[in-house]
Parts: sequence; C-alpha cells; structure tokens
Amino acid sequence: MASGYPLSGCGALAAALRTQGATWPWRLRVVSTCASTEPLLQHWVRCGRRGPSAVVARRQRHGRGQWGRSWCAPPGGVWLSAAWPVPRSGAAPQVQTEGLGLAVAVAVMEWLERLGLTVAFKWPNDILVGRHKLAGLLAHRQLRGGVPRHLGLGLGLNVANAVPAAAVALRQHLGTRTPSLPQAQAAALLACERAMVLLEQPEALVQACQARLWLPPQPLAGPTGAPVRVMGLTPAGGLRLRQQDGTTAVVHKGLWRLPAPSLGQLSAAPLPPRQD
Repeated sequence: MASGYPLSGCGALAAALRTQGATWPWRLRVVSTCASTEPLLQHWVRCGRRGPSAVVARRQRHGRGQWGRSWCAPPGGVWLSAAWPVPRSGAAPQVQTEGLGLAVAVAVMEWLERLGLTVAFKWPNDILVGRHKLAGLLAHRQLRGGVPRHLGLGLGLNVANAVPAAAVALRQHLGTRTPSLPQAQAAALLACERAMVLLEQPEALVQACQARLWLPPQPLAGPTGAPVRVMGLTPAGGLRLRQQDGTTAVVHKGLWRLPAPSLGQLSAAPLPPRQD
C-alpha cells in the first residue's frame, strides 16, 4: 500500500489513491488556482522533492498544451503535473522510456473504457470520444548525460467542467456515473504507474495504442504538403505515414500534427527547418 501522503488539502485525493490501489509513495500538492501546474511542480522538484510527486490544480489560468496552445482549465476538470524517477537497474534504466506518451495514453484509455466509454487516441497527445476531445497529455523525459533520470506528465481531463464546442466532458456521457474529481485525479496518477508496466513490453504497447488510434478517413497533407496516409505507430511514439511513392516516413511529435477530426482534410503546417 502506498504511503507518505500529506493530509493537508489532499485528503480526498490521498484516500482515492489508496482505494484504487496506488503502489507508489506519491507526494501531493493541491492548489486552488494557478497559472500552470508544471512550473509549480518543477520548482518543487528543484527544491529537493524526491520520489513520485504531483501538483493538482482546481483551476488553471494559463494551461498550455502541445504547440503552446492554451488549454481551457476551469473548475471541475483534472489539471495536473506529475514527475517520478526512472526505475534503474545499476547504472541503466530498467525500461526503455521513449514510448512514455503512448504508455500513459493507453493507461488512461483503459480506465475510460472501464467506465464504459469508447475512446480513440489522436496522435500525438489527445484522447477523443467520438469527434470531440476529452483529454490532452504531454509526457516528457528529463535527461542527464543522455540518460533519462525523471519522467513527467502534464494532463488535462474534462470531467464535470464547462467545455468548448470541440471538446466533451465525462459528465456529458456518464451522467450520474461520472467519477468524483478526486477519483479522476487518482486515476490519472495511477496511469503513470500503469505506464511503467506497459513500457516493459514495447511491441504489445504499440499494438494496444494502434488498436485505439484515430485514423483520418482520407489522405491528408503531410509534413511536406504532399498527401499521406496514417499507417501506425513506432515504439518510440512516432507516427508512420505512407507517402505517394509507397515509401514510409516517420514523423515525431513537435514537428507536425494531425488535423482535428471535424476539420477533415485541413492542411497541416510543413516541417520547420531541422536544428542539428
């Protein structure tokens, strides 16, 4: 059983973690309102916080997603940042961590499916219900000397909050069966634990994520502007694209993104110049 939960301001989340079977000794900080949870977490870690840590906000004023886009984060949703050390065997990590984003996405989707939802993964960061965005996540690795030392996750999940037209909240599909906010926050942190298990079998992880991958129904403008079709994923989290000449290219997050489902074949931006 996990231990080490501070009680002040975190009692409901700590209880939900225990009830749901958390095994990591999470240290928690819950704030009412902040600009973004990520700077608070990074400051906490720099000040010497060791082990799995998470900062949870009831509301974010300036949440940021992929490409620096703002993320609407009013009360009623899950807005959190988490960090944890990489498990090690001697001097080397015990697992390959390049596919962390896929692993966390699968873990979150498994939980949503247990709630009775049909979900899809829109590469590289979004979880959809139908054509609407339910959650967004940003997984990252902190490297030292080229070796991953800490892993991190920023996650936004619409639960019972107001959402824009292109998004959806759990309450809209689950009604009275909607999890409480502490239960949903705990599920997000347990997804971090589950992700480390999924990373132990990278081929099975890719298959699990590809089975839930949102595929555009028609060819779309790829990184160079030429038409491409989405073919699948790589273990490191890259997207495989079939080009016009029949060859396969791999693009990684941060360089290109799929259009929103409701926008059909909207052209995506071309790749920026490579920085070597």
